[in-house]
Amino acid sequence: MKKKNLFTAITAGTLALTFSFTGLTNGHQNTASAESLTTSKEVHTSTAITMVASSKATKISGKYKTTAALNMRLSAKTTSKVLLTTKKGAVVKASYKKKVNGTTWYKVSYNGKKGWMSAAYLKKYKKVSKVSNSATGSAIIDAGRKYLGVSYVWGGTSPSGFDCSGFTQYAYKLAGQGTIPRNSRAQRAAAAFTSNPQVGDLIFFSANPGGDYITHVGLYAGNGQVLHAAGDKVQYQSIAAGSYWGPRIISYGTFR
Repeated sequence: MKKKNLFTAITAGTLALTFSFTGLTNGHQNTASAESLTTSKEVHTSTAITMVASSKATKISGKYKTTAALNMRLSAKTTSKVLLTTKKGAVVKASYKKKVNGTTWYKVSYNGKKGWMSAAYLKKYKKVSKVSNSATGSAIIDAGRKYLGVSYVWGGTSPSGFDCSGFTQYAYKLAGQGTIPRNSRAQRAAAAFTSNPQVGDLIFFSANPGGDYITHVGLYAGNGQVLHAAGDKVQYQSIAAGSYWGPRIISYGTFR
């Protein structure tokens, strides 16, 4: 073979080997790149599954009361749209709960709307027991009069001393009527209005004749009398028109 032809053959062979090697190398690199993409997708998919699992809502049932003015939001996060704002003490019905970033949320319904509220400002709602008949009304007065003469004590809720609402709350509980709210205005809010009070119902008073701001509560004892913690002790007093307390009556409340 001539030298020129030999040189050409060697060169062509070398180029062929080079292209073959390069193709194998590129193929390997392309395969590795595809695997990296696949791995990346698998990671994202796994992360998404984990996130869904961690924020899954659990079905619940019950009523809750707001402990402050509280926003109802479209979704369970503080940056979500506000659907409405409830007042403190609003009663909402919960259907689901879930934890998002360490915060528990309840899905609730209120005033025809459904949304999410932070569980930090909700507490389980307990309905006040209803007085069922006149016999239980008498039982309330019987329970209360056991403490005639007990000293009036501001903030008192026991036989060692009562304030007005502490006395009415204690008498109701002792008579087996459950626990009514602690202060006079909360008792007024919880009780139903009545213009025909029965023995054992509540009477709400203002500090001044004709006033409309509740400052005192007692038990209607019948025969134009109230049994209450007033002055310096638990006692019966008149609520007749010409009495001290009569002109100060605002309204009557019942749990019947």
